Formats: sequence, C-alpha cells, structure tokens
Amino acid sequence: MKKSAVLFLAVFLSAANVFAQPVALGIEEAVSKALEENVSVKRGRISLDSAERAAGTSWNSVSPTINGSASVTMPLDSDKNALSLSGSVKVNLAPSIYTTVKNACLNYEKQQMTYDETLRSVELAVRKSFYSILYQEENVKLKQKSLETAKSQYESNLSKFNRGTLSKLDVLSAQVTYQNEQLELDTLKTSLDNALAEFKQVIGIPQDTQIELSGSFDRIMAVTEVDASGVTPESYTIASLEKQLEIAQNAVNASRLAAWGPSLSASYTYSATNANGAKDEISFDSPGSISLGASIPLDGFLPWSSGAQSIASKKDTVADLEIQLENARSEFRVDAQTYMNKINQSLANMEMRRSSIELSQSTYDMTRDAYNHGTKDLLTLQTSHDNLLESKLNLLSEAYNLVCAVLDLENLLGVPFGTLLAE
Repeated sequence: MKKSAVLFLAVFLSAANVFAQPVALGIEEAVSKALEENVSVKRGRISLDSAERAAGTSWNSVSPTINGSASVTMPLDSDKNALSLSGSVKVNLAPSIYTTVKNACLNYEKQQMTYDETLRSVELAVRKSFYSILYQEENVKLKQKSLETAKSQYESNLSKFNRGTLSKLDVLSAQVTYQNEQLELDTLKTSLDNALAEFKQVIGIPQDTQIELSGSFDRIMAVTEVDASGVTPESYTIASLEKQLEIAQNAVNASRLAAWGPSLSASYTYSATNANGAKDEISFDSPGSISLGASIPLDGFLPWSSGAQSIASKKDTVADLEIQLENARSEFRVDAQTYMNKINQSLANMEMRRSSIELSQSTYDMTRDAYNHGTKDLLTLQTSHDNLLESKLNLLSEAYNLVCAVLDLENLLGVPFGTLLAE
C-alpha cells in the first residue's frame, strides 16, 4: 500500500512538472535574479563583509592587555589562610599601527572592487547567455524546417524510385541528407538544453523550473552605428592594479617601520598578599608598580639583515606592479580597439546580410508565384523558403556577434551594460 502511494505521488509530481506553465523571463529580470542568487555573488558578499569587519577593528593592536588572578593558601597545620591578589594592565605602541590600519582599509577597498567586478562578471555572463539561447532557439527552428524539407525530398525520391523514374543513388543521397539533418537537429537541441541548464545555474533557479525567455534581436538587428567616443572609461583591471600598487607601497612603509621604528610599552602591575588569618582584618596596602619601556631595532640598518632584505623585497613588488600597470594601460587601448573593430565588422556584415535577405525574399516570392502557376514544384518552393530562413538566421548570427562585442567593450570600459546600445 505504501509503495503504491509513493508511486502515485511520484507520477503526480512528474505530471505536474510536465504540465506546469513555463516561467517567462526577460533579460533584466534574469540579471536581477542572478545578482541575488548567484553563488559567486553570495561568496563575494561574505568576503566583503569579512574585509569590512577587519578594517573596522584594525586598531585593536593598541588595545590594552589586562590580566588578573587570585589565590588562597590553606596550611594543613594552621587555621591561618593566605590570600593573594594580582593584576596588570599593559599597553604596547608600535609604529606599525598606522600601516596596519591603512592596510586593512586598503584591503577592504580592494575587496569592494573585487565584489563589484564579480557583479559585473555575473551580469555579463547572464546577458551573453540570454542572447545565446535566443539565437540557439532560432537555429533549432531553422533546422527543423530544413529537416522537413530533407524528409520531403527523400520521400519524393523514394516515390520516384518505386515508379522507376529515379536511380537508387539519388534515393540514398537524399536519405543520407535527411539523416544528417536529423543528427544535426538532435545536436542543436542537446546544446540548447545544456545552455538552458547553465543559464539556470548562473541565475540561481532550480533546474526543474521551466523557463521561457522573452526577448528578441529586433532592436539589435536595426543598429547601424555604435559610438563609444563620449564614454569615460573606468577599467577594473587598471583600477585593481592601482589599488594593489597602493597596498604594496604601504607594505614598504610597514617594513621600514618594523626595521627602524621604535616600539613603546607601558604597564601597571598590582599584587598584594594577606596572611594574618583574620578575615575581618584583611587589607591590602601595596600601591602596585608602573613600568615604561622603549625598544629600538638596530639590525635594520645593516644591509644584509632580515629587515633590510624585507624592505628590498617589498620595493621589488612595487616595481613589478608599476610595470604591470603600464602594460595594462597599453593593453586596455589595444583591447578597446579590438572590440571596436569587431563591432564595425559585425555592423558591415549585418548590412550585407540585410541585402541577402532582400534577395532571398524576392527569390522566394517569385518561386511562390511560379509554384502557384504550376511551373515550380513544392520542393523548390520549400528550398527557397529554407534559404530565406537561413538568410535571416545569418543576420541573427551577426546580431549576436554584435551584442557580444558591445557587451565586452562595455565591460572593458566599466560603463553600465546597455550604454552603447541604449534605446
């Protein structure tokens, strides 16, 4: 009985999932959901909170150290008990406190930049995946049309062969084409399923959720120019290296202070003992003691000492980061030009694709008229229609290349996505 109930429940849930209405998802909604539910974003938020907490308590090295103790001694041959109390307060003041606090603040700023870049990376991935899925869906539709045409061609050739008007070779050739089209369609469907699974993973929704993307390439296919001349760039790579350089320079200062700077210490100690055994006469008259100290490292002035070598090592890090920063600025200009070249190439290709669509449309219209007048057969009409669909898919492919290049350029420039393809 229990097995039957479990089986019924499984069948019911499966049926409910099959007949569930797909969730319509637009690109902005997908981005918003990803920025809330994506695993990388959540982990980045934890790291950012940790860095913020560290920055907020980085001064704690000057917090005083407080100790206290008490003890009672009870001799076995006497009724007099000895009571002892002691306490101490100690404060250390090292010159590195300034660089320690500054380093914590710089690390927090760097973590904030890393978190912001994580948000941008996730948004970029979502936007690219969204348009990729739209393109793959259109590609599947076209391949289905091509498969129908190939099937019709095969069935027509088989019928002619059975009537003795066509060779076996033509039938086999049409059959191979039909089977290849079926294999290609299955491959495209698998690729689309995988893309949808990855998309759900990125935006953080359950895999069993049925989604339907609401969007199109219509606006992008109408674009004729992309102008980035008025954009003020804010490269994350350059900003990140600049922050790393600032952290490295602070590390040099910290090493210098550790090697040459004096450290100060102050402490107060109080201790007292009462051994008179009279509980109502216990008194502690010890005023305690104060201790002041200063420590000045001298080995830092020796060029072969560990302190001097630490300073030299930190300087090497600064020099290396300065080279990386200069190279990043040069690469930024090259990458920006590369993306602009891709954009301009896609725009030029789209113009040619539009022309091809017009020619394919004219060819299809004439073929349809000829078919209506009986001078062209159905397969010729279907092939002409498939060519028209393929021309439209080629334009869609160029539109996808364009939107990816624009998104990459926007990400490189550090501007909000949609700036260069604004409505």
